[in-house]
Amino acid sequence: MGMKKQPNKWMKLFALPLLCAALACTGAATETAPTQAPVVQATPVDEVVEVVAPVISAAPSAVPLTAEPTATPEPTEAPTPEPTATPVPTPAVVTIGAVGDIMAPSQIVEDAKVSGGAYDFMTLFAPFAELFQSVDLMCGNLETPLAGKEAGYSTKTNDGALVFNAPDSLLDALKASGVDVLTTANNHCLDKDAAGLFRTVEQIRAAGFYQTGTYLSEADRETPLIVEINGIRIGIVAGTRKPNASKTKRHITDEESRAVISYLINDKSITDSAVRDIARVREAGADFVIYFAHWDYESDNPTADVTKGLARQLFTAGADCIVGSHPHRIKGAEFMTVQREDGPYTGLVLYSLGNFTANNRFELMVGLFAKLTIEKNFETGRVSLVDAAVLPTMTIRRGGSGQRFTVVPVYADTAKITGLGSALTSSEIKNLQNARAFAWKRLGTCEGLRVLDEN
Repeated sequence: MGMKKQPNKWMKLFALPLLCAALACTGAATETAPTQAPVVQATPVDEVVEVVAPVISAAPSAVPLTAEPTATPEPTEAPTPEPTATPVPTPAVVTIGAVGDIMAPSQIVEDAKVSGGAYDFMTLFAPFAELFQSVDLMCGNLETPLAGKEAGYSTKTNDGALVFNAPDSLLDALKASGVDVLTTANNHCLDKDAAGLFRTVEQIRAAGFYQTGTYLSEADRETPLIVEINGIRIGIVAGTRKPNASKTKRHITDEESRAVISYLINDKSITDSAVRDIARVREAGADFVIYFAHWDYESDNPTADVTKGLARQLFTAGADCIVGSHPHRIKGAEFMTVQREDGPYTGLVLYSLGNFTANNRFELMVGLFAKLTIEKNFETGRVSLVDAAVLPTMTIRRGGSGQRFTVVPVYADTAKITGLGSALTSSEIKNLQNARAFAWKRLGTCEGLRVLDEN
């Protein structure tokens, strides 16, 4: 068997690269063709291209291992908050009502008599209950003693003088209707002797009323009457002319009477005691002082000049408003300006509200109800009269059996009158219309004083 011829080793060396190349070409043919790259403009080799790097915020420097400790910042003091302004309270308002002379002549006392010898005056004041109760403080001048049954009730002496004394039940009716304050400084306060004066004070206070004008003793007089309502302190002072002469023994001297009765008038001037009475309530903290003056003359004449002079003196002494009685007739009103130590002051004076209860002639049975509105400004502390209004009143004597005397508010619209047992008759309505016209004629004009039931 012939021997197989071996290839030349150089041929082997030459063939090996060829084989590798062939294999490479075969592999390339089987791969997916690459995506064509975007055409980029070639940069000449010999041109230097400056590459601008994007701006990047510098990274914080590394804290060296041996860095100094950072100092602890001082605590910042919190700012002091601005103080919140204290809101100013809304001004306080108080309404005060007043009527003229509350008298108890014999016919009115007899009219109130019921079975068993008792006396019931509820009918007398019933039509005013709604109006009285609508104000914060209702005031009136009680011009009759309450000396008890044993002293004898109201009579007329042989010489025509009226001597008053009413049953205690008169107070029950006044309280039920809404009266709060009774002043007793008037010319009838000693009609039933000094004992009658003292008993009157005791009965009024025991019935729950505020009372001033006559007192149980000189020491009692030293306690001023101040009523506080809605944060307003109202001082109430009352004064009178000298009491009526009496044919009975009073068991009290003139000097003693000056200690327990507030006398207002000394000839043409107010008394020193009246000045002290006003100062006493002022010093006790009164914000507003009302003076109930029993003055002027029981006549049909206009207000006397001397009375106007007394009003000026009362305002100068510190009274803020004056409510007058005693003439038994309506008299005028005015706003009067005086000079005080702290500057000028203007106050309202109602010279006479006339009678509230009476059984006399027509013109003596017509009176006025006054409504005063005062306001306290808590920012300044001042209390001022911000409104004053009046409404006529009339005591009427109704027909029929039973109690017939009753006092009614004389509204322009008589349908507003309440508290009557039966409807008003046409003649009663006509009488009230005449009373309203008469009241305005008596009062006259007073700028700033309005009619209560009119806008």
